[in-house]
Parts: sequence; C-alpha cells; structure tokens
Amino acid sequence: MNSAWIDIHAHLYGLSNDALHNALEDTILDCVSCGVDLIINTAVSIDTAQTVLEQCRAFPNHLRAAAGISPFYINNHKDDIWIEQLRKMIDDPLTAAVGEIGLDCTNPTYPPLAEQMPFFEKQLELAIQTGTTAVVHSRGMEKQTAQICRSMGASKVIFHCFTGSREAAEYIIENGYYISVSGIITYKNSHLRDLIPSLPIDKLLIETDSPYLAPVPYRGKKNTPAMLVQTAKETARLFKIEERDLAEILAKNSVTALDKLN
Repeated sequence: MNSAWIDIHAHLYGLSNDALHNALEDTILDCVSCGVDLIINTAVSIDTAQTVLEQCRAFPNHLRAAAGISPFYINNHKDDIWIEQLRKMIDDPLTAAVGEIGLDCTNPTYPPLAEQMPFFEKQLELAIQTGTTAVVHSRGMEKQTAQICRSMGASKVIFHCFTGSREAAEYIIENGYYISVSGIITYKNSHLRDLIPSLPIDKLLIETDSPYLAPVPYRGKKNTPAMLVQTAKETARLFKIEERDLAEILAKNSVTALDKLN
C-alpha cells in the first residue's frame, strides 16, 4: 500500500454506473484527484452487499468490500439462508471485512436490542471462523459491544464512526481493536476533538461514512469519500503531525486492521 488516504468506511451502493449515468466512476475519479486512493465500500444488507461486490469488481484498484447486515436491516433477513450467502461473499478476494454489523440502543427506529443480538453474534462468529475483520456499528453500548467481541474471541475488530466515551475507547484499544473516526471530529463541539488525540495513533483509522456526516466546511451536505481529506487534515492538526506522516501511519494501520489490502 502507498501512503494515499484510505476511506475505511463509505456506502456507495446507491451510486449507479451505466452508459447514461456514471456516478460511481465520477466519485472515484474525484477521490483519486483529492488523494483518496482506496475506499472500503460497505454494505448494510445482503442485497447491498451484492451491489457492493459488483462495484468492487468494476473498480478493483480503488474499492474493497465490507459485506454484512446492519442492525437496522435485520428484519429484511428472516430466512437463515443469509448466513450462507454472506459466507460466500466473505470468501470473495475483494471482500476486506464483515460489516457493517453491530448493536444500537440509542435509535428508536432500530429493531429491539434482543432482536439485533442474534444477528450480531452470528455475523461476528462468521468473521471469527473466516479470520476476517469485523466492522462494528455500536451506539450507546460501545464498551458492552467490545466485551462481546472479546468474550467470543474476535481478534480483528474496527469500531467504525466511534462516538463513545473515553472509557469505551480505552477498553477497545486495550483489547487490540481499532477505532475509526468520521467527519464528526471536525465539529467544534465534539468531545472527540479532545479524546482522539490522547489515544494511541497506531489504533486509529479515518472514514467518511458517506453519504452521511459530511465534515466541516461541508456539514449538512451530502458527504462523499473525497471529503475524507477534510477529516484527515483536521486529524493531523489535532495530533500535531504532518499530513503526509498521518497518511503513512493510517495506511499501515489499514493494512494491519483489514484483510486483502496488500
């Protein structure tokens, strides 16, 4: 891997790429022009995982896939056939992670936690069995989710778009897991601005979570992977290091944290 920026978590499955509308290709060209060389294209369901993999096959030099079922979409997967479908996707050479998977107890629009838990545990077990990194969505129970990962024996976990407490962050890192930060770190009132620079930089990753959470000065607009540069610049400033040094560190972290990036 080179030292260009890597967007560790973005959702591109909504972008088309056909003869009439090349939104995906345009997005990738825009990224490359900004120095974002690789995007982990992340699914939230079996259907979107299939789309994500098709997109990765079309642009293998700039996309890798994360295939999984988000806690928000578990009710779309009542038949356990999804387990074998996901297993096959994980085996694909372009799949770098199982994700996003996880737990959310803060958003009332999500299914009840008791329904989320079996999906999370089954997918985490798949990640463990296949030796694949798990990309975890966790809101309101970051430490508890990390404890589940530890108790199940997961060794490769990324807590994406981290917004939790210092206690949770320290527990995550103590267990060898990674924390990924989004454009939220550019928001002036975010507690992450004090928290993140105090953590070990070798456990840090950055992401856009596009099309959500656009960084300053684009806050409130549709986010794109090219906007990762704004998050990277602010992260470098907060750590008081040169941007090129941060890019090199994050590239090394990404290769360690994820599969099939070499």
